[in-house]
Formats: sequence, C-alpha cells, structure tokens
Amino acid sequence: MATASRPETKHVLCPVAELPPGTARAFEVKGRSIAVFNDEGRLSALRNVCPHHGAPLCHGRVEGYMKPTAPHEYEYSGDEPENRVVFCPWHGYKFRLSDGRSVTHPDTMAVRSYRVEVEDGHVVLWM
Repeated sequence: MATASRPETKHVLCPVAELPPGTARAFEVKGRSIAVFNDEGRLSALRNVCPHHGAPLCHGRVEGYMKPTAPHEYEYSGDEPENRVVFCPWHGYKFRLSDGRSVTHPDTMAVRSYRVEVEDGHVVLWM
C-alpha cells in the first residue's frame, strides 16, 4: 500500500551571491537547522546534525574521499559530484552530499537530504 507523500513547500533562503562556491551555511527552516553547501557551484542541502553526536555539518569540510581498497592500493573518489562528501567536524564521519548517506555505513546511517536549487538568483529549498 503506497503512502501519501506530503507536498513540498518552497523556502527562499538567500540571494545566491551570499553562498559563493566553497561555502556552507546553516538556515533555520520550519524549526530545523538545514546546512546548504555550494560545492564548486553545485548546491546540496542536508539536515545540519550528524546522527552520531549531533555536530553541525555546516562546519565540516567538503571533499572527495579514499575508497576502501585492498592493502597498498589507493583509489580517490572525489572528482564525480555523486562522490563528494561532508566530513563531520567532530568525529570525521562522511556523508554524501548527493543523498546524505554515510560512506562507511550507508544502510544504517544517513542524514536527511533536501532538494535545493537556484531560482531567480536566490537559493530555494524544498521541504
């Protein structure tokens, strides 16, 4: 049986010029802290709380990561947008910007992700 989905509401957050590439910022929306990241011109939005101990993810660094490989083999995964992650600023947990899933525990740990885009020169969040 399919469940009814809630309609998303549009929230205008700020002019896009206030969130330049390489920055992240927290916004309070409907009583929740939402981290919005501008990673090389690609916007992502995640709940601003690490599920491990509650760290604000907007303060974490964004980059690629080393994939798990055999000993003495190294494979960097950071050039593809779907492999960009935010590192928790407290304990280093990694969450994909594309969907909020944990890199190391994707089936059991995730952060809620939200649709975010630019409309008429403003950053717009849908939730």
